[in-house]
Amino acid sequence: MHFVVTMRLPADAANLASTRRAVAGCLDAFGASREMQDDVILALNEACANVVLHAFPSDRPGTIQIETEVDDHAVSVKVEDDGVGFDPSVLDDGAERTSGRGLHMIRQLMTSLEVESPVSGGGTRVTMRKCNGAAG
Repeated sequence: MHFVVTMRLPADAANLASTRRAVAGCLDAFGASREMQDDVILALNEACANVVLHAFPSDRPGTIQIETEVDDHAVSVKVEDDGVGFDPSVLDDGAERTSGRGLHMIRQLMTSLEVESPVSGGGTRVTMRKCNGAAG
């Protein structure tokens, strides 16, 4: 089985809980393990919180698009915003830094992480993947 769920919503902290519930519901319906669900939801929340905190510094309205793809081998989540973007090469992988710690945490939770910024038209795209067991 394979499915893709896409959500587009305002970049507002008030939407984080419902976003987590929606993705958790998809993962639960697919039969993902509790550990996988917890890791994916924590990583998703961190990525979305980064958008809310950093993508729109002038308080202009913006959007987050979340695409969750689930199959028998892995869960892939893309979080894309239309904010100001940033240069991901300036972040290192050090847990002791005060900025970039969220991405460090996501790297620890997920099998892979890719950050692109700016994407076409501005903004940032975070693509994270969590594999089932030994699957790649």
